[in-house]
Amino acid sequence: MSKLMTLYKILPGCEEGNPEAWKAFLENYTPTALEVFKVYSPWPPEACLDHWRDALHALSANDFAALKGFSHLSEREFLVGLRAFLLDRAAASLQPAQDTKAPPAPTTETLSALLTGLAVVHQEMAFLTLAGYSLKAIENILRISPAVAEDGLAPLRARFGPVIEQNEDRCLWPSAWIAIGNAARASETKDCPPVRQLIRVLDGQASWYDKSPAELHRSQCLHCLELWTSMLEVVSWERTRQPWPAEKIAPLLAVIPLKQDKRKPSLFARMLGK
Repeated sequence: MSKLMTLYKILPGCEEGNPEAWKAFLENYTPTALEVFKVYSPWPPEACLDHWRDALHALSANDFAALKGFSHLSEREFLVGLRAFLLDRAAASLQPAQDTKAPPAPTTETLSALLTGLAVVHQEMAFLTLAGYSLKAIENILRISPAVAEDGLAPLRARFGPVIEQNEDRCLWPSAWIAIGNAARASETKDCPPVRQLIRVLDGQASWYDKSPAELHRSQCLHCLELWTSMLEVVSWERTRQPWPAEKIAPLLAVIPLKQDKRKPSLFARMLGK
């Protein structure tokens, strides 16, 4: 079964409170959620898991209203939305005092100035580096050689040398960086290509006629650069994702208002032909 079909079947079942659908959801997406918190927060693993439980409660509240607002058309589009949802929730629990003081965090203005004039791939590298990714992780996310990665980070060294040298994938300024991401997502204009078009570009399904203008626009638009790099993160997580262990799912299920009508099969069960 394809991942796309899995998403088509899982989300409707989750919106019905179907236990089997939620087990599949948690198996597939708990590792992704914990990866978001690991990179973009100072929290230890158990605290990350606690915040994921809180997010699950929010997703399932009010008859799963928040979950119903996510895209059901593409797993990547769904995961980009889930990532933004989790970062919004993390922002409410983070304090600027937790951010590293040296080097000081970038701002939207200083980041834009830093990116201006850089080649597109170098913009991606700079953005991911400041987001907290190590050089090795960036090589894997962008599928580039170490030499290319080293050259691309040269503009950052004078001001953000310690960031480049870190070996752990963790943002030094989670509060400030999430605020930059929120500002970027809020700056969308009518000229920004839709996320589905960017996914087509990322998957190699777009023609040169569509790809070239989108790439040019992205080189001048913080909103689209943030969206594009979030998709690169999602693809990287897809490549390395391992299912969440079955024995660890029950504690997460406990926060979800599951429903089970034994008198007739749920939509999820009917979609599976049961």
